Amino acid sequence: MAGVLRLLWARRRLLVRITAVGVLVSLVYAFTRPLGFTSTTTVMPPDSFSSNAVNLAAVAGPAAGLGSTLLGIKTPSAMFVGILESRTIQEHLVSRFDLVDVFKVRRPEDACTRLVANTSIAEDAKSGIITVSVRAPTAVLAARLAAAYVEELDHTVTHATSSSARRERIFLEQRLEQIKADLDASGETLSQFSSKNETFDLTTQAKAMIEAGLKLETDLMAARGELAGLRQVYSADSLRVRTVNARIAELERERDKLSGQAGGATAGSGDVDYPTLRQLPALGLTSADLTRRVKVEEALWETLTKQYEMAKVQEAKEIPTVRVLDAANVPQRRSAPVRSTILILGTILSLLAAAVAVIARSVWENMDAEDERKQLARELISPAVEFLGWLRRWPGWAWIYARLARRAAPASRRSHG
Repeated sequence: MAGVLRLLWARRRLLVRITAVGVLVSLVYAFTRPLGFTSTTTVMPPDSFSSNAVNLAAVAGPAAGLGSTLLGIKTPSAMFVGILESRTIQEHLVSRFDLVDVFKVRRPEDACTRLVANTSIAEDAKSGIITVSVRAPTAVLAARLAAAYVEELDHTVTHATSSSARRERIFLEQRLEQIKADLDASGETLSQFSSKNETFDLTTQAKAMIEAGLKLETDLMAARGELAGLRQVYSADSLRVRTVNARIAELERERDKLSGQAGGATAGSGDVDYPTLRQLPALGLTSADLTRRVKVEEALWETLTKQYEMAKVQEAKEIPTVRVLDAANVPQRRSAPVRSTILILGTILSLLAAAVAVIARSVWENMDAEDERKQLARELISPAVEFLGWLRRWPGWAWIYARLARRAAPASRRSHG
């Protein structure tokens, strides 16, 4: 060890030169690396996980968490982590923020790979809190990507959860649409039937028509009695007799129209504007059937609507809610590159490389010129040495130097002027 240290001290100039070159390369690398900003957001575990965790801890004590881990029992937080790491969310973010152009890659798959490399998703085993950290070239983009992870998680959990309440809610939605269409069609049919036949409430309408018929019969009997009395006093050509005869004829015509005996008149014709008593039984059967269909569908609509609202409430209870504990922040300081770390590592590696180079050179110089290993090494290195020598003598360097001198000349003249 002392001999190695003595050798390094003897050739300290070479050691310092190689180390200086390494440090310079480290500095160039540290200051040419693209900047990176990291934004972090945290998501709380779902309510179901919290309540289950409390119950488990109360029953089984501290060993519950270890036992569930050993048994492979997954929590909703682990499901959240799996969703956040899914390819679907990655593709949505790549398309949403045009990360192909941001990361300067050719394909969306490459952008997904870069996004995964710049994203850290971790779950706290004790609390279940999920931490999402995203690194991006700008602070604003990092904050937007971190917030977008939570938004995509909430959207996926809300629209892709296949719980029993969700399936019931979807079924009730489809059933309600069908019942609504049937109810509209039945109501339209009943409305057209009522308009065509001048019917509204057939029960009330029949009662009113019967009462009107009885009143006509009573008036007709009274008019006939009056006519019989007038004929005993006046002649047939008397004005009073003709007046009573005309009123009797009008009452008989109204009675016949009401009963449907006026030459086969029907509802809606020019003679009769309402259904006759003869038509009421047939119309009542059709109207009752249409009305019953409308009432059944209305009752079914009300029942399914109540069940649908209950299913929506149950679905909201079963779907894990995504709750943000710490919103994505806009970082004020860059997180990469860590130039001090790069410089320290570069210095250490350069020093080690310089020490190895010094020792290797000493070993090389102490080797016998006739050693086969040394001759083989010379044969392998000689092409590279010849290439470097040719590169130093390359005529193009003069042209390059001349071009650089011409470009620098105006600036120097202006500075002297």
